[in-house]
Amino acid sequence: YLGLGTNLDDRDAWLDQGLHLLEHALVERRAVVSMLLSARYETEAWGMAPGTPAFLNMVAAVETAMPLPELLALGLDVERECGRVRDPEAMGYTNRTLDVDVLCTSVGERCASDDGLDLQVPHPRMMSRRFVLQPLVDVAPDLVVEGQAIQDALDACPAEPAVVRRREEPAEKN
Repeated sequence: YLGLGTNLDDRDAWLDQGLHLLEHALVERRAVVSMLLSARYETEAWGMAPGTPAFLNMVAAVETAMPLPELLALGLDVERECGRVRDPEAMGYTNRTLDVDVLCTSVGERCASDDGLDLQVPHPRMMSRRFVLQPLVDVAPDLVVEGQAIQDALDACPAEPAVVRRREEPAEKN
């Protein structure tokens, strides 16, 4: 499961471009069977200065045999192609054209990388983030991560910041 988010410029266009690039790369590598997309959700910028543009977030459920480190590297490539620049000096969260996170797998696969890629699966903070859990429930309502149902995690999340459904996606891409 991949989480995608953006808070700059035409947010829908960034998500569309990121999805197109991901799908194209996965098809080109013959590494995708199907991709199921959540609705898009708007959320106030979380952990950032007041007045920061709101985020648009979604989840893509990608059926693939691609190893997790390769999937993360692909996500980082897509971020760069969409103009994201990661500032190693930046403190805290920053604005972004596109963010692609590997959240978790449906088979409970765990992964931690020590090769310079910042990869920890399941994502260490996903179970406390409504803006991740709500779209994840759209595509995998019965998913259990580390023994906890994501619907239960969503129900336990604070209501603020609010997560507002903005746009539906097609049911499935093959």
